[in-house]
Amino acid sequence: MNLPARPQPSAPSSSVQPASRSAVWCSRALDGLLLGLCALLVALSYYSFTLYCENFGCLGRGLMWMLWAVLAAVGWVVAWVVRAWQRRRGLGTRASGLAFTLVSVMGVGHLLYWLGTTVLR
Repeated sequence: MNLPARPQPSAPSSSVQPASRSAVWCSRALDGLLLGLCALLVALSYYSFTLYCENFGCLGRGLMWMLWAVLAAVGWVVAWVVRAWQRRRGLGTRASGLAFTLVSVMGVGHLLYWLGTTVLR
């Protein structure tokens, strides 16, 4: 005797809601700002690497490095927080992940350059 198959209970639907328009807009704006910060850090890097110890002395060069380090640290933390927020909301994290990676790589590069030219000299 063949019994009809019992209907299987449906799997619970995902609790992730589609992102609102304001969240998507905010995410894109933050991604743009983070990538703009990366471009600014590249420009500051170039300027600080080509800056000579003249006129203002080496103090100017140290101030540029300090400005770069503060902006990089703030950008790194903001990129980390934005990426976590985007993941939690189910938004794309490609641009914030790229910004996080770029700031991390530039930071390591600056640290190695500083160690090679100052500390390990």
